[in-house]
Amino acid sequence: MQNYNELFTGHKGDELTAVSQFGTKWGWYSSIYALAQSDIRRFEYITKLKMHECLLFLTFEKEKNELEAKQIKNKF
Repeated sequence: MQNYNELFTGHKGDELTAVSQFGTKWGWYSSIYALAQSDIRRFEYITKLKMHECLLFLTFEKEKNELEAKQIKNKF
């Protein structure tokens, strides 16, 4: 799991916010949901993929979203 630290480490200042509580409650289901692009018909297909492939994609997606959010924040 060392290669996917971005997915499994908390953020500084994380509190028991609604977002963190949601993440704690749903855990892996939210990752499968994201990989399946919110389409429950794809859940079975996603769960048959290799874990490395899924975690690599999720790490990429998280970093990409964080960079995009930072760019938007810097524009304003």
